[in-house]
Amino acid sequence: MSKPACDWYGSYAVIVTPFDAAGQIDEAAYRQVVDFVIDSGCHGVIAAGSTGEFFLMSDDERGRVFDIAVDQTAGRVPVLGSPSAIRTEDVVALTKRAARAGCDGVLTLTPLYVPLGDREITEFYRRVSGEGGLPIMLYNSPRYVNSTLHAGLVSDLMEIDNVVAIKDTTWDLYTTMELIRVCGPELRVFIGLEDILLPAMSIGVHGVVAMFPQVVGKMAVDLFNAAAENDLDRARELHFKMMRAYQIFSVGSGYMGIKEAMNQLGRPAGHSRPPMMPFSDEQKRQISDILKDIGLL
Repeated sequence: MSKPACDWYGSYAVIVTPFDAAGQIDEAAYRQVVDFVIDSGCHGVIAAGSTGEFFLMSDDERGRVFDIAVDQTAGRVPVLGSPSAIRTEDVVALTKRAARAGCDGVLTLTPLYVPLGDREITEFYRRVSGEGGLPIMLYNSPRYVNSTLHAGLVSDLMEIDNVVAIKDTTWDLYTTMELIRVCGPELRVFIGLEDILLPAMSIGVHGVVAMFPQVVGKMAVDLFNAAAENDLDRARELHFKMMRAYQIFSVGSGYMGIKEAMNQLGRPAGHSRPPMMPFSDEQKRQISDILKDIGLL
């Protein structure tokens, strides 16, 4: 089997999943979020990722979210589903479900919670590739799982047919640089944090898995474009705004901070589900102060 062609690049928006007041998926609001990030210039959409609160949804609900994202995107940009889970069989099943929905690929963590060695990680991704049948963006996030995708391991994982890209969320540009040095241009390297996108682009990343287009709109994509076009004055201006915007993610649970910011801006982020709780008045004030500082309120 030959490796699938992959031209993924740019700002891939990992979008929230709006829930209504009763805790049900708000399909109309979800479709509005998809349209907003595409209209803002995003180059791809990621459904049911961490920002999409996959950990609060059943597998059937995640499949429904894949369906809605693909339907609403209507071929305008690629759609990646997120099948992350603990059991390999569940990740494979969700990858197959993403394929049936028409997703262009998947973004998946190594199995959650369980610390794994390189041999186990390799076998995991081999099964997701061979049984799931979709192009894979690896997800390196050692803060949230008990495994690290170091450059030597990733180089080996590139031998797996469907492995075409990686999202690096280590908060460590040395790790990102080593990934690029060892894995070369054949692997699409995405940074997982927009507040370090500018320096990451200077060392050759292809794009960013972006939480904030749904909050700041076109500003997020303008940052990528300015850096890509070597407009450093404009890129630096947007970089420091994005640094301030990212402080939203340090308020409360982080993902709720994104929803609160969207709701304050009149965007349809909706509610969350337990154990997440609505923000206090003080937390809401912190969000509004940040939005004012970056010129959105």
